[in-house]
Amino acid sequence: MNSSAHCLKAAGFGAAFGAKVVLVDIDLMLPRGSITALLGPSGAGKSTLLHALAGRYADHPRFTEWGSVEYEGRPLGEGNRPRLVQQNAKLMAATVFHALADPVRERLGRSPAEVRVWCTELVQRMGVPELAALFDQPTLELPPVLQRAVAILREAVAEPALLMVDEPTADLSDYDAYVLLELLREVARTSTLLVVLHNQRHAASLADRMALLAGGRVQEARGMEEFLSSPVSAAGQQFVRTGSCAVPAPDADPAMLAEGVMPPPDLGHLPARVLATLPVPSTGAQQPTNGNAAPARSAAAASTAGAPHGFAWLEPGRLAGTPLPGVVNDMDHDLAALKRMGISRLITLTERDLPQDALKRHGLANLHLPIRDHEAPSLGQIQMLLKRMETLMAQGEVLAVHCLAGRGRTGTVLTAWWIREGLTAQEALRRVRLLDAHYVQSAEQEEFLQRYEDVILQKIV
Repeated sequence: MNSSAHCLKAAGFGAAFGAKVVLVDIDLMLPRGSITALLGPSGAGKSTLLHALAGRYADHPRFTEWGSVEYEGRPLGEGNRPRLVQQNAKLMAATVFHALADPVRERLGRSPAEVRVWCTELVQRMGVPELAALFDQPTLELPPVLQRAVAILREAVAEPALLMVDEPTADLSDYDAYVLLELLREVARTSTLLVVLHNQRHAASLADRMALLAGGRVQEARGMEEFLSSPVSAAGQQFVRTGSCAVPAPDADPAMLAEGVMPPPDLGHLPARVLATLPVPSTGAQQPTNGNAAPARSAAAASTAGAPHGFAWLEPGRLAGTPLPGVVNDMDHDLAALKRMGISRLITLTERDLPQDALKRHGLANLHLPIRDHEAPSLGQIQMLLKRMETLMAQGEVLAVHCLAGRGRTGTVLTAWWIREGLTAQEALRRVRLLDAHYVQSAEQEEFLQRYEDVILQKIV
């Protein structure tokens, strides 16, 4: 085993998708044998950091990374990377037994019957003995908590020096979350852990260390108990108090920040290949924005000249609202206009999906979540949708949400986005209606947004 006190050291690490800088100046050390909770507001780049360290973006044509990372005393790279827990299609289709046995079958060198005994002893030892009776069931048919347990165990059986887990307790009951936290404690007997968590109680229960990622940078890293009792950074103090913090994205345009928000440090030290892609900051008027999201990067990005009628940026250059393409003008006319605005993917909320051939003609794609007119999504649907949107934006996609008129359902999703980013329902609704006074059109939709805020607060408390 490597004798270094740290299994991973990152210095000046950064990552970008094309012109979108997600991470910058990441300095992070993970002591061997520790459990570190990676905390921070939604959209801060936590998932991007884990996926970048795991090498998941190695073949992404727009992905660039810089800085240095040592893993197990050697430069991070092919054949020398930490493992990342993922619930992928291959895992979901496999039976529980094959999901657990396949990664270690060759290493064990045992007969099928002996491997089955080994797997039974594994799940018993790791605190999820109920899996033994489910070995012949597809993982997809298990309850969510057991699906996640299988995904964790599948990676843990290799006993990697570092195992990374992204939001294992998200949307689970307290009891189910407790089951997974206990499982992770068992995994920590053989692997260092880096775990993304939003719930502060879960983080305090599991982790001995923490790192707060906000604005694409590590704002604070120290002992977990010490952080919760006496955070030293302004971002940390706000996070402990509210469960989120407002820090501008690393490439935020200072001219587009809300009044009183400090601009991020200059990016002039970035590699030349990254700097060459960044737009020149604008000098335009300030627009309302919440500090967690990436604000506009240029006057061109913030402009709506040539956009379809009813188009409005929520976060210039990243996220917009728009009516159904073709509802006023010809569909091809509107799709071409959206493409010119930089939109790469539509979030379709109408009951009928958009014609895929029309989207393909203009190099666009969409994600379809049908919602009835004047109604709201379910809480489960909005959490799924916003998480998916966050992932797409982290990959460099520019999104436009639309329903029919681009007001009720569209405004509801855009408002929910800002609630997820840390605003109250009332403040988020006020801000979206500064963009379009007709956003959110029914009492049901307003009541839904308040319920969604309540759900977010329950996760914080």
